[in-house]
Amino acid sequence: MRATSGTTRTIPYAAWLAQPAYLAAEVLLALLAGVGYSLSDDTISALGTSCDSPDATGCSSAPWAMNVAFIGFGILQAVGAIPLLRGATTRERAVGWLWVVAGVFSVGVGLAPVDTHPVLHSLVALPVFVAQPLALLLHARLLTRGRLRVVGTALAVAAIAGAAAFGLLLGSDTWSGAVERLAIWPAKLWLPLAAVALHRASTRR
Repeated sequence: MRATSGTTRTIPYAAWLAQPAYLAAEVLLALLAGVGYSLSDDTISALGTSCDSPDATGCSSAPWAMNVAFIGFGILQAVGAIPLLRGATTRERAVGWLWVVAGVFSVGVGLAPVDTHPVLHSLVALPVFVAQPLALLLHARLLTRGRLRVVGTALAVAAIAGAAAFGLLLGSDTWSGAVERLAIWPAKLWLPLAAVALHRASTRR
């Protein structure tokens, strides 16, 4: 029973440690399944859309794969927040819930592809661009110290700048993909660092 309990407790940390794999999945799908797809100009959501004509570009030959990635990594992101939700302070729980919100709505992005559910897709995508950079900023500033705090703050500033720029460039034919990734990717790089820090803190306690 003790071994099982220990394994269960490590699942959230593993869920966050796995987050950088999302970046690899996204880039590989852009290179292998993307049809006329540009990492700098096309949105991430476009990888979850099918090509509606032989001449279509900025779409995917395997849209289901990107949507599965949205769902899978969104679930893992929410699961990884469990230690914070069980935290002793209001700060920990607040940051944890922000990560959960971002993860759950990422799942919604995968369940509502933009080509088939454009309005719903926009509604579920918006909280990700708000909750995720905010979670990153508050996590770094309120729950970490030293170099980790500096790294987290830098990643959060980049994510916030990317989210703001994406809002301004939404619908543009150029650079929308680059700034969207600037908004989303920093959190995927931060979460494994946060997982290690949380695990160490839990072990000390």
